[in-house]
Amino acid sequence: MSRRALVFDGLWYSLCPSFSLSTLSRPAPFLKKPRPPPAFSVAANSPRRRCYKRKAGGFVDLNKITDNTAPKTSKTKPSTDPGPPLPPNEASNHEQDATSAPDSIAGEHSRPLSRRVPRNISEKTTDDLESMLEAVTLKSPNIRHTSSILGVLIRDRHIKPTARHYKALILANTDSERGSPDMVRLLLDEMENNGITADSGTLHSALQVLAVHPDYILRQEILGKLRDRWLPLSPPGWHFVVAGLLREHQLELALEQLELMQRKDIFVENWLHSIIIYTLCDFQEFDEVHRLMQERVNQNHDMTLSLWSHVLNEASLASHYEATRFVWQRMVDLCYLHPSLSTCSNVLDLAARVGSAELASSVFRYFTETQILPRREDYDLLIQTYVKVGDLSAAFDVLCSMHDAEVTPAASSTRPIAESMLRTRFDHREAWQILKRLQWDHRRNIPLACVRTIAEVCEQRAEQDPTVVDEGIAFYKELYTLCPGGADVAVYNSFIRMCRRGNNRQAGMFLVKEMASLGVIPDATTFESIILMCLDAGNFRSAYLYFQDLVKREATVSKEARAEICELCAKSVDEFALRLQYHPQLQKEEVPEQELVEDTEPESQNAARARGRVQAHPTGRPFLSPAEHRMGMSVEERRAWNKRRRKERRRREAIARNGEEEGWADWEAGGLDKGPAKDGVDR
Repeated sequence: MSRRALVFDGLWYSLCPSFSLSTLSRPAPFLKKPRPPPAFSVAANSPRRRCYKRKAGGFVDLNKITDNTAPKTSKTKPSTDPGPPLPPNEASNHEQDATSAPDSIAGEHSRPLSRRVPRNISEKTTDDLESMLEAVTLKSPNIRHTSSILGVLIRDRHIKPTARHYKALILANTDSERGSPDMVRLLLDEMENNGITADSGTLHSALQVLAVHPDYILRQEILGKLRDRWLPLSPPGWHFVVAGLLREHQLELALEQLELMQRKDIFVENWLHSIIIYTLCDFQEFDEVHRLMQERVNQNHDMTLSLWSHVLNEASLASHYEATRFVWQRMVDLCYLHPSLSTCSNVLDLAARVGSAELASSVFRYFTETQILPRREDYDLLIQTYVKVGDLSAAFDVLCSMHDAEVTPAASSTRPIAESMLRTRFDHREAWQILKRLQWDHRRNIPLACVRTIAEVCEQRAEQDPTVVDEGIAFYKELYTLCPGGADVAVYNSFIRMCRRGNNRQAGMFLVKEMASLGVIPDATTFESIILMCLDAGNFRSAYLYFQDLVKREATVSKEARAEICELCAKSVDEFALRLQYHPQLQKEEVPEQELVEDTEPESQNAARARGRVQAHPTGRPFLSPAEHRMGMSVEERRAWNKRRRKERRRREAIARNGEEEGWADWEAGGLDKGPAKDGVDR
């Protein structure tokens, strides 16, 4: 039976567009799963047909592809493109197309459209696909979805590519993940090569892509094309240009373009204005932020709450007062915005630096309205703000508010008030009258922190003006009318130091008796002040006995007081002065790194060293026994070291023996009623 010859004419290729002569020279895979049909190929003896194929974001004119129907024997090198892998037959045809059309955008880094098109796309009509293509590119640009639609239109239904198809594919590159300005450039070049003129919409679509993926050179080329064709830049185009400049961090050019838009009465959309504000905040340009937001408010345009909150937080952190106050007054005072506690603390810190009592008071009013409990640090910042503006009455009132809120004031709370009074020479008597007015006129409970602040001021001024001591004692006598609980040890210490600075020992002993009678337990600072006051009066015996009281309480003398006591005792040959001067508690110095240890300690160390467990010094050096230490000394150093040890041992024995003979261990400190002294300081 004769076999009829097949004629591959135009009708055949119209009915079987995916047919290729290479399939006749290849055995049919009976045992394998059928693969998708191969890509387009043009037979050698077929008439010329214009057919377009999608190539990685562009369209290639298949008439430019050289016919190549011979089967490939070499294996195709796998592509490095991150897209889905291609079947072998499609990979082979893809290689043929890429090699035969080198001038198109389908280079070695591109791949043809995937032939696995979703059914909901392939079953739609051409008009529906055109409508879907326009909707997809406008609402949610996605390269893969757009490519699938264009693949059905161009490859399967042989729709000739037009400018709207290129525009859709360009808009698809606004995809933040897969879009690229290089692809936009290739698409525009391909349109020019294929004789398709890029209209205004296509060029504006390219500007929209460059707003997401900036490319300054390509943007200038597109703007040049618009000028050459006398095409005006639309308002969205202005927005895309400014957004692209912001993405490139060209703030000056972006603000200049923004001013041109305002001159042309082009309304600035909220999304662009927000991007400008966020970018300026990142670059700490809060002067421009304040100006732009002020203009926006004057134009009666709204801004999002997240934008207001961001500006408030960043401006307060950067200590920009104008922007912070503007946002706070426009949003927080009107209860539109509710900042966090950390942001409020930043605003308080800024108000304390610039001295804005209005802003600080507004923050605490916000605390009251929202029932937020301020911290001690917040109260301290409010006090610093009132001190900055010179309103000491308000500062003392804040201390009263802390007392009512059961927040204990610290030294950082009262120090700014005392420093301000000393710096401005504010009268301490007027400060005392302020406390009285707060109690009687405003019914406030006066805390001891207010009294302690005035006592510290009197202490500093008593050295230059001894009459301040009498005024301080008068304040102490009125203290119980302000603070029914009485004074604490800190207040007594300040008044006692005031008496010593003013050289008024009688007033100082009065305060000591008050402490003893009221049962106020003294601390180390109290004993230091009393000892120094006795030494100033030359009463070395009383000073020595007070020092014994301090030692019994297992308290230590500060380094400054130790040096001052030794200096005062060194000027006298009194027996108690010598005892006080050479007392071990006053003679001990800071522990050096190589301190000699006691005789009993090296024995245990030697035993541990013999067992191989050498105890280490906290500084990292091993302990040395006296014998080991003497081995590294010369003869003169060893003699001086032994002499010093014997001298210290005799001194300790003499002090202990005198204490047993005179009954120091049975002595108790009870004030100044132990007998008169010639200097007026009793013991």
